[in-house]
Amino acid sequence: MTPARLLTFEARNPSWRGDKETRIRKELGLSPARYVVLLERAAASIEGRQADPLGARRLLALKPPRIRWGSR
Repeated sequence: MTPARLLTFEARNPSWRGDKETRIRKELGLSPARYVVLLERAAASIEGRQADPLGARRLLALKPPRIRWGSR
């Protein structure tokens, strides 16, 4: 699963309304939870930013940084 493919899928399906979870399972073969994790990584990756700079930036801006447990 490439960052470009994930970002393209997200661009075509930006809303969670409707049957997005079904499309994630059918088209990508992933659980919705795994999709979200991989999508965050894709948006933060160099390859993802090269494939879709605006989409990657939008996703990163919408998602607050994760709390890193144990980091100080």
